[in-house]
Amino acid sequence: MSKSLQVIDEQPIINLAKRLIKSESPSGNEKKLATLMAIEMKKAGFNKVQYDENTNDIVGVMLGLGKGKSLVLAGYIDTVPPGSMPEPFLAKEMDGSKLGTKGKVLYGRGACDMKAGLAAMISTGAALKRSRARLKGDFTIVGLANSKTGNSTSIKKLIQKFELNPDYLVSCAPTNLDINIAHPGQATYSVITKGKMSNIGYPSNGDNAILKMNKVIECLINDSVLPEDKRFGKANMILSSISSLPLGESHSVPCLCQSLLVRQIFKGENPEKIKSDFMNILKKNNFKEDEIRISMTRYFKALETASDVEIISILQDARNLALGKPAKIGQWTSGVNISEMFDIDKPLVGFGPGDEKYAHSPFEHVPVDQIIKATKVYSVLAEKICVQMKDKS
Repeated sequence: MSKSLQVIDEQPIINLAKRLIKSESPSGNEKKLATLMAIEMKKAGFNKVQYDENTNDIVGVMLGLGKGKSLVLAGYIDTVPPGSMPEPFLAKEMDGSKLGTKGKVLYGRGACDMKAGLAAMISTGAALKRSRARLKGDFTIVGLANSKTGNSTSIKKLIQKFELNPDYLVSCAPTNLDINIAHPGQATYSVITKGKMSNIGYPSNGDNAILKMNKVIECLINDSVLPEDKRFGKANMILSSISSLPLGESHSVPCLCQSLLVRQIFKGENPEKIKSDFMNILKKNNFKEDEIRISMTRYFKALETASDVEIISILQDARNLALGKPAKIGQWTSGVNISEMFDIDKPLVGFGPGDEKYAHSPFEHVPVDQIIKATKVYSVLAEKICVQMKDKS
């Protein structure tokens, strides 16, 4: 029987998740949350807490004796903006049936993506401390900032900076308590149409860049051939943003318009070729190169971890012991950028509380029982790796 399972106190875990949700942390403004996490890590028993004031990345380490294997549980601390979400930072416990989930849930921006996971990560340290676990290897948790913007410090760089040496690495992003081993890649393209500015009273003297953009997007959406993948289905392609120049002006025909086009990328696809295909579509529809500009602003590759890597069997054993049954092997299907953030030459899998389909939505929430269950699985996993495994060298 796991010692840490016997000492897990459920209510403090939920209370911690609430505090994290109440601490607003949109991408680029994570300092307040990082400060709170540093306090919570020290309270939980992490004897080495490192915080980068320039990036807002934070690391907590429970040091082992140097005679065993080490584990890193990693996540991100930033969220998308609240948008149209009502009361996004009250961190309410409520009946989840109105939100599409049975049982009690915790509601708020970042609840699912991924402050529930962060609370479980920190609480795992507390469980190890309370059980007086004798760690042979280090147990480490990592919180990355700026994940939504694509400007996060990669785990690879953070490992080098803080001199970490993980044998096993698990992403705690939401997986609905399944084990995720894959996600599609994604490329974001900036599409700019050039027009001619004129007085609004003389539109024929100008060339409306917004109307031109409307035709461009229509061509790209209708004429692009989207691939299909056995795991993920048909690739998504969506228009995520549009703006014009002059901005917020009602007296002039706009001379420039910019949109962001986001395309899922499957293994083997070349994002530069996709950009070239876009331009060929527009040329066939009589658009001239000097009036359209397409550039790729962000790209992360598809993730696909082999289903027989060792960390999966260890995680399955931990879940079986903690919850009484193993997990399904699945994948993230949305714009999860784990490959971008981790960028490390180690097998990478994900296991965390919450369903990704509720992330970024106006009704973001996470089942309360999943936060507790995730803590239990992480605690057993940490025992199996950091307490029971010996360093063969």
